[in-house]
Amino acid sequence: MKRIGNLLAACLLIMLCACTKADNKQEQISVLAPQGAPALATLSLSDKENVIVDTVSGSDPLSAELIKNDGRYDVIIAPINLGAKLMEKEATPYRLAAIITWGNLYVVGDAAYKNGDSFAAFGENAVPGKILSTYANIDNVTYFSSVQDVQAQLLSGKVKAGLLAEPAATATIAKAKEKGIKLSVLTDLQEKESKDHQKGYPQAAIFVKDKDKTASVLQDIETFLNEGCKDEQKVSAYIEKIGADQLGIPNAKIALASWQRQNLKFVKADAVTNDIAEFLKLFKIVFDEGMLI
Repeated sequence: MKRIGNLLAACLLIMLCACTKADNKQEQISVLAPQGAPALATLSLSDKENVIVDTVSGSDPLSAELIKNDGRYDVIIAPINLGAKLMEKEATPYRLAAIITWGNLYVVGDAAYKNGDSFAAFGENAVPGKILSTYANIDNVTYFSSVQDVQAQLLSGKVKAGLLAEPAATATIAKAKEKGIKLSVLTDLQEKESKDHQKGYPQAAIFVKDKDKTASVLQDIETFLNEGCKDEQKVSAYIEKIGADQLGIPNAKIALASWQRQNLKFVKADAVTNDIAEFLKLFKIVFDEGMLI
């Protein structure tokens, strides 16, 4: 009887351990982010064994995933106007959870630049073009297909100034210096104070399908952007671990040098609805509380 009792006890112990391991196993969460500043918001997620982060170039892959009802991504970071437009059309199961970037657009050029001189820009029908036309009085603008094209125009001396996003702005200024060309930030297009007293405008946002499932990921991003990113060594280590190419940035040095101008800050969407509504007006999108998670 004693041997049977010991055997039962052993079986119960094994079952208990198995249940404990099952309970401790975290559910896998998939995140999709555009390369550049938004991707940097996900750096600390590389420490999470149950979180997978994919990065993409351009907005088309983001749109394609946002419209999927059974898509594999639990969290998608995208321009707020992109997600809001789909929500307005009831074409996405995702809802707005937070804002993570507050504008990273700058006019970069020669100090001698004056309005009317040749000017290169990108994103004519997207956020960059809207911000430039709304908050800057600039004539003689030629639009190009990408920020890299604007960079090339500046470095070749074909234009005296152009619209750039960080961290490309800092990278361009550094490359120009190597060529003996002196460029600097002439205008910060985020200087206009918002209705909710945040500097800039709600540019990149976090969209989720399941608030409870993604709560820990959002908390991790919030803690990193509002506190953890102050540790430059840790940020640099994250970038080296993930890879600059994967993040869509030149290197860790440029990312750190431009960090403040990237305006990365986690703010829950329901705390800045006035900002969101005002910004979406630029795209003729009417904000609705139903857009929030």
